[in-house]
Amino acid sequence: MMSGRASLGEDATQLGGPVREFEGESAALMGALAYAGPREIEGKQFFTMDGSAVLGASDPLSNLTEDENGIKRYKARRGDTISTVAERFNITAETLKAANPGLRSALRVGQELVILPVPGILYEVRAGDELEEIASRYGVEAELVRDYNPDYQKAFSSGSGTVILPYAKFVPGTAAAGTDLPVLKNYFAMPAVGWNWGELHDANAVDIANKCGTAVGAAAEGLVIPDAALGDGTSGWNSGYGLFVLVEHPNGTKTRYAHLGSIQAKIGQYVYRGDKIGEIGNTGNTHGPTGCHLHFEVYGAKNPFAVR
Repeated sequence: MMSGRASLGEDATQLGGPVREFEGESAALMGALAYAGPREIEGKQFFTMDGSAVLGASDPLSNLTEDENGIKRYKARRGDTISTVAERFNITAETLKAANPGLRSALRVGQELVILPVPGILYEVRAGDELEEIASRYGVEAELVRDYNPDYQKAFSSGSGTVILPYAKFVPGTAAAGTDLPVLKNYFAMPAVGWNWGELHDANAVDIANKCGTAVGAAAEGLVIPDAALGDGTSGWNSGYGLFVLVEHPNGTKTRYAHLGSIQAKIGQYVYRGDKIGEIGNTGNTHGPTGCHLHFEVYGAKNPFAVR
């Protein structure tokens, strides 16, 4: 893959020391900009940038760190919004939201965001998945998946881990993709007693409100697992989720229980439908009228508790 370089002019040399806060999108680039030719999607062009293309990537004061396969972790700064961060890293707002489940429009200063190197999705590999089938399902070139994921064979052979699906046509598990998900009648039980807002929002989720300390039960039997990107969910902001429990069910679906005040289930524990796994809380991003509530997500099937 060939790359080119473009100078940003004399002003770029002024960015070597302590950097001032982002005030415009032009301040998001520094030094040399390496890219692999433009790709056009729905009339818009995207450039794949290397790490030196983003402000502060090599600066000790940087709020940007690098993970595997070009994935970055960025800590939000004052004035950041979903749209400005997405534009800064040359991805779409949909890509940013999909890589950071539970993300709300208001970003908290210091909030850590997962940044993909290209518009698309971060797909969680499951047992039985095959690269060509997944690529076909999401309208992605299999060769591109290999290019962006040098270790893809390990993920697919083990049936676990994540892979980047560059330029994927839609994001599974979101309200926008809800019509593409199967209906599992009577499979999931209501995970908590309370007021179900019933409105499907980001990550195929609904909010169930009740006082903090209300018991939360597993919606179906399954294995408590860590989140590939966020860890065990027992502490921290976790991209707005706060404390959470993630359960993988025998049929391949997953459910997430977020904003918990306390957690009773442990990673590796097998739970049964109705088993108490935590309590309703207000950890993470619960600003606004919601207060104490359970954020309940379903991956791989329609959320049965969304009524509008």
